Amino acid sequence: MFPYIIGVSAGAANALSYVSGQRDRNRVLAKNYLCLKEYVSLRNLLRHKSYFGYDFIFGTVPEKHLFWDKEIFDSTDIRFLTGAIDCTTGKTIWFEKREIAKRFKVMQASCSIPMLSQVVNYNGYELLDGGVSDPIPIEKSIEDGNNFHVIVLTRNQGYVCNAFRFKSLLNLFYRQYPRIIDAIMQRHEAYNRQMQICESLVNQGKAIILRPQKPLVVGRTTKDSTKLMALYDEGHDEGLKITKALKD
Repeated sequence: MFPYIIGVSAGAANALSYVSGQRDRNRVLAKNYLCLKEYVSLRNLLRHKSYFGYDFIFGTVPEKHLFWDKEIFDSTDIRFLTGAIDCTTGKTIWFEKREIAKRFKVMQASCSIPMLSQVVNYNGYELLDGGVSDPIPIEKSIEDGNNFHVIVLTRNQGYVCNAFRFKSLLNLFYRQYPRIIDAIMQRHEAYNRQMQICESLVNQGKAIILRPQKPLVVGRTTKDSTKLMALYDEGHDEGLKITKALKD
């Protein structure tokens, strides 16, 4: 167990089970729930203006189907942060563990992909997906004083993030939030910059990276449980290699 965890979007959602010490909980989620229409579907988008069923994900599932241990989550000494982008400023707002567990509103904000989710109002902020402004939050980890980093990525080595090509759509959705439009249009620059920082840290012996060894065959809205489980198992195998390297 690491003393410091930082993640955005789905990375932070996955970390919920890690911080609560519930091994294999995310595997059960991937196998049995990510494929459900209540979890992700066009129906959700039409009914609730969000492709993802956040009430189901952060309410129904942990409360009625797959227990999430909030008591352990709250009591552990692990520092856990997630971020969401402020629609007004285009900057990342970081939230600590005590905020994350409050009805998961912060977590929902961090996972709210632009154009596929509604803006989340929380504590006077209007928030969206933290992966827009800080797709790999290595700079925040360095700023917080960490001198060695275990970096979990979703892309294989050599992947380069390309610019978003549909600014006209952004203007349609976020005309009142010009900073969000700017951030989305510049996201590829942030990703590639942060990726370069990660690679530099590895070369300096200050980081180790866990990532897929080949290009992904799943996307943000993939519901195929076979593909999801294959990716999960690949991550598990890569994690075992990282564990051995860390012990060395």
